[in-house]
Amino acid sequence: MTEVAWLTSSYPWAGDTVGGIFFRAQVQALARAGLAVTVVAPTPAVPWPLAHLNDRWHAHSLIPKVERDGTIDVVRPRYPNVPGQPSWAMPDRSIADAAWRARGHWTGARLIHGHYSLVGLAAWRLARRAGLPFVLTFHGSDVNTWPDRHPERLGDLRAAVRDAALVFAVSSALAERVRALTGVEAVHLPIGSDHRAIAAAALPRPEARRLLDLPSDRVVVLFVGRLVREKGVRELVSAILELGNPFVGVLVGSGPEAGFGSDDPRAGDRLVYAGARTHDEVVKFMAAADVLVLPSYAEGLPTVLVEAGSVGLPVIGSAVGGIPELLGRDRGTILPQVSKQAVTAALSALLADPGQAGAAAARLREHVLAGYDVDRNAVSLLARYGSVAGNLMPPNDRTEGGARAGR
Repeated sequence: MTEVAWLTSSYPWAGDTVGGIFFRAQVQALARAGLAVTVVAPTPAVPWPLAHLNDRWHAHSLIPKVERDGTIDVVRPRYPNVPGQPSWAMPDRSIADAAWRARGHWTGARLIHGHYSLVGLAAWRLARRAGLPFVLTFHGSDVNTWPDRHPERLGDLRAAVRDAALVFAVSSALAERVRALTGVEAVHLPIGSDHRAIAAAALPRPEARRLLDLPSDRVVVLFVGRLVREKGVRELVSAILELGNPFVGVLVGSGPEAGFGSDDPRAGDRLVYAGARTHDEVVKFMAAADVLVLPSYAEGLPTVLVEAGSVGLPVIGSAVGGIPELLGRDRGTILPQVSKQAVTAALSALLADPGQAGAAAARLREHVLAGYDVDRNAVSLLARYGSVAGNLMPPNDRTEGGARAGR
């Protein structure tokens, strides 16, 4: 029996263990707290013969339609997709229709929780069709850039937000953006990280470097994320190439910027493109690094920064989205601008005073352990759900779940 249906665009599977990993962490925490959650992740269809034309489409066609992740049912109904999801195609209607066709998997749900703008519009449509209350969570580009790219859908987005029983934003900056865009006050409630799982996956730095074949005598500068220009990959790589020894840049992820700078005569052993990795491997890269740098042009609340904080890794980030509120009060370095010069100056300062960077990292770790814990946030989310749909669990389950979540 499902109590809450989570409607989202991504959730990890065997072929992609990283996409939507923060959703998995939060849903598992809700399940530990005793809530029956079904994840509904409508997935674009790959019609024949596209699945046989290239490896990417073939891999996408293998995404399971239904699977069990511990106590969580995950269903991925297919929907027709137009590349780029242009507004004229009304993809939110197709997503909502796919979720409705899969309603047998979330029978008994008393609440729908939608994520992001486009899927949020689908959740709005689905909730009206099912006669259920719904809540929304915004994560970053879905309200920072999506409305600007699709101004013709702004009216629908405002209507959906105003009809929602509750609206969440993963940072205070995003909550303010939602209010400015829609007139609705959003609740600041980040999706937390599983700090116990991160600690279990981490290793002492020397051991992590041996395992990952990283040099023991260099300053390892880590980037984790999609390798796209919007993430500031070029600025970071250019700074590392200019600084030279003792810095080495390690970039974990995939994307069109993979390999940028590798043909530069200065590159030598200064750049390591490690490719996409599992979440446990990402944690080990964090354990091996001296600093994580995220010079993005736009963000919501980057989970990678919270996880870096969890392992005690110094962080350098740009002044966008929820990054300043995360790194403020001397919990990290906030770049004054996204540029090669700003990244170079920040890395030079870290090399000159590693003790100061370590002290900032310790403050960040204390901050994220207290405020960005997935189990504590699950308790808060359950209370919000209860205010909308009433108690979703028997009293004994609520007591036991609360005890587990508060460990």
